[in-house]
Amino acid sequence: MLKMSKKYKALLSMSLLLVGGVFLVFAVRDQENPVRIGYFHGGRVNMIYRTFINNYFNQEGVAVELYTKNLYGDEIFKIPKTDEETLTMLLARERQDSQRNVFGKMSGIEIVDKIVKGEFDGGTIGESSFLSSIQKGLPIVAVAMLGYDAVPGKAIILRSDVKIASPDDLRGKTLISRRAGPGDAIFLREFLGDIGLVPGKDVTVIDQVGELDAETWLEEKKIDGGLYHLVAVKRLVDSGVAYVYRPMDWMDSAVSHALLVFHKDYVANHREEVQRVVQAYVKRVAYEKSIPDEEKDRSWNKGLMLEGEFEGMEIPTYDLPPKVRVDLLEEMQRLLREYGEIDKAVGLNNFIDMSFVERAMETL
Repeated sequence: MLKMSKKYKALLSMSLLLVGGVFLVFAVRDQENPVRIGYFHGGRVNMIYRTFINNYFNQEGVAVELYTKNLYGDEIFKIPKTDEETLTMLLARERQDSQRNVFGKMSGIEIVDKIVKGEFDGGTIGESSFLSSIQKGLPIVAVAMLGYDAVPGKAIILRSDVKIASPDDLRGKTLISRRAGPGDAIFLREFLGDIGLVPGKDVTVIDQVGELDAETWLEEKKIDGGLYHLVAVKRLVDSGVAYVYRPMDWMDSAVSHALLVFHKDYVANHREEVQRVVQAYVKRVAYEKSIPDEEKDRSWNKGLMLEGEFEGMEIPTYDLPPKVRVDLLEEMQRLLREYGEIDKAVGLNNFIDMSFVERAMETL
């Protein structure tokens, strides 16, 4: 064995100490400047939640904070790092506010607003919020596709006492769409057009109804039904309040999807952080796809469930690689123009960067 001189040992020890110090500085800097991501809690984005609570971001060497808000509140707060803490906070807020389903109800438009103001670095937003934002020239870039409805994940449901023998029986009824971007309102109108009814003439339509009101109005018989998302559909049907009239099969359900976006300047100036975020997400997607079907969570815990089927519907799915689907965005952009939500179509390529997913796939 080679013998080291005392002088060489001293120099080696000093070098290791300096290297360790450099790593320590980087770690502290990473923790002091976390990537701030605005988040809404739903099936199309909860893979990001599971990436977060299962420490995939930390394993990729990037500190991430998820931010959200209550449905009816203005307070923006950090999401805890474990699902147990999240459930505890959720229950506490429900008791305090006397409201159900209040956790994680930050809209895509609200998230983009915070990104533009510099309060968030990125966010999880729906396809319609993304398209509406870039049509206004807002500086956001989509770096990965999140979940989408490969199988219908929404349905037209009706109150249990509302009997419909034919589409004509829907005349005079009141239907709602959920509080979201403009997508849900368009999906409802596409359904009405498919059965030959005119909103505002044949059917009363109320848009942008909060999740709590959407359920209580149905229970109190203030409305006859509407377009509802899967978890609410299951809850209302199981409780006997409503029944499924028709899953969302009148159009390509995959147009309902979500995206991971960042501020354009953040992408330009923090490419390594964005890369690590995307790599963590990609690795979580790959891991969940490796889980045998019989072992996948089917608890209907919105944050943890990996599989869920109900009356011809399923929870959203996630692609690997999770590249942004330009074809789906183009179809949604066409619908937004048709219904007057945007003035013109814009070129999508300037607002999409596929390179992060491509590089992340090389790490698997």
